[in-house]
Amino acid sequence: MKNKALTIAVAAVAVALICVVAVLGVKMSNGSPSSVPADGSVYHETQESSAPITDLTEESVPESTGTTVAESTTAQASTVQASTEQTAAPSTRAATKPSTTVSNKAFKEVFTLPRAPQYVPPDVDIDFAKVNLVSYKYNPDGNYYYTDDKECWQKNFGFNEVYDAFAPVTMMYYDTVRTTFEYGGKEWLIQTWKGQYGMAFVGGEVGVYTRSLGSIGSHYVCADKSDWLNMEMAFMWDEYETGEYRAVFNRNYEKYWWATGFVVGFPNGSLRQTLKEFRLVTHITFKDTEMANAFCEAFEANGFRRVSKLNNNEPDTFVQVGPDVAFVWQNINHK
Repeated sequence: MKNKALTIAVAAVAVALICVVAVLGVKMSNGSPSSVPADGSVYHETQESSAPITDLTEESVPESTGTTVAESTTAQASTVQASTEQTAAPSTRAATKPSTTVSNKAFKEVFTLPRAPQYVPPDVDIDFAKVNLVSYKYNPDGNYYYTDDKECWQKNFGFNEVYDAFAPVTMMYYDTVRTTFEYGGKEWLIQTWKGQYGMAFVGGEVGVYTRSLGSIGSHYVCADKSDWLNMEMAFMWDEYETGEYRAVFNRNYEKYWWATGFVVGFPNGSLRQTLKEFRLVTHITFKDTEMANAFCEAFEANGFRRVSKLNNNEPDTFVQVGPDVAFVWQNINHK
């Protein structure tokens, strides 16, 4: 009953936010993914491998205070941020390009994150790092929306399968994959989403959740700060259904418990079928190789195929080198 009541409350908040969005409206000059050129991706050959995984020593990556992501149950609220930006003449300043600070050199040889084309935002007198609505923000350099996962109110609600079941009530239709495993005396859930969020957004998410061993039901709590993981991702979209997937936005490599991003756009075809036009490429650095191995074993059980070198055009595959795992997700759907 507690989960059901919580779900209803979250849905009510989402509906209220939709009303706010309808009143304020959206200004998105240059905001549509349709303006993305076709040169934003980097590809590699794919080879299967059964070679054993060995641990690698890696330098520590300092925690960043940069941008973070959006919760699947209320992501449409981010539309409000668009009502004040992108109204001035185009700026000449260069956009910030995502950077990878992975110290695992062997991993760099088998994985390259697709990069979205640079976007030069208009000049506006707005500090987007300080402006938000119920934790939702806009990144002008990447031209996408996100939620500050380190400070957001959604962290108090965790996640469970009931939330996914009620997502259509808030006009969200997405694919999702739940990967559960045990490590360090806890049960872990790494969940991914991709699809439509609200009336005008598409995007993807990766969330990290934990709970005590032996817990009953599907509910997990959002990972504590000590359990945040370094991640990065690229959201790719075959917008014109030509078979050409282009990176639309990137999330930088930093510590998250929940990494997401959203852009203005509409999916093609039926919303209630697997959204194969979206592809999510994600890299996660786990705490150590033991944890990565536990995740990969469960990931393979979900239907993903291990390869020795990741090809961003090869759906539903993954590569692992020590604690680093990267995967290309497109067709698998657990809903």
